[in-house]
Amino acid sequence: MGLREAKKLRTRQEIADQAMRLFVERGFDRVTVAEVAAAANVSQKTVFNYFPTKEDLFFDEVPAREAALVEAIRSCDAGESIVSAFRRMQVAECGRLCTPSFAVFARIIDESAALQAKELEIMVRFNRVIVRELRTVLGVDERDAQIAANLLLSIHWQLFRDARAQALAGKHGPRAERALRADLERAYDLLEHGLGGLTRPSATATA
Repeated sequence: MGLREAKKLRTRQEIADQAMRLFVERGFDRVTVAEVAAAANVSQKTVFNYFPTKEDLFFDEVPAREAALVEAIRSCDAGESIVSAFRRMQVAECGRLCTPSFAVFARIIDESAALQAKELEIMVRFNRVIVRELRTVLGVDERDAQIAANLLLSIHWQLFRDARAQALAGKHGPRAERALRADLERAYDLLEHGLGGLTRPSATATA
């Protein structure tokens, strides 16, 4: 990486760090882009050069999360299912989602309708990325790629919703991580082995 690129990364990180500090202190909706720019000692134009919207300031790690989705698909071993690759990627994230700092992140989202709407946009973006990678890397046809992306993303999003619910309930640490991982493993087991086993019990079984 050259000096110019390194400087850009430092500037981006400083803007994101200052934005998050203000969001933590006052909540997302009560902070302006102008205040973020002043805190980072840059212009508003510079902020928007790095982050197209105020919501992108909060979700500054989205490019990294998108890259992780891409890597999960591209790093599949020969004969390995995409379900297994995604399971491995997300199990590794459970610890990060059970920390006090994530609880702060969860609280800010819970208090902002704008961030909740942005999250929906991010999931649509992730869906498109997964479809693209399944088609170009694994050669899956478009319809199958879309179905697979919908299923994989449903677990991906459910993981974060479950993690936020735990965090907002004050649950974090190893015990919370074990519970989150167990739910995640169960979800991937259902996806890996199909939903045919989810049947209505017989009358004698429920009596």
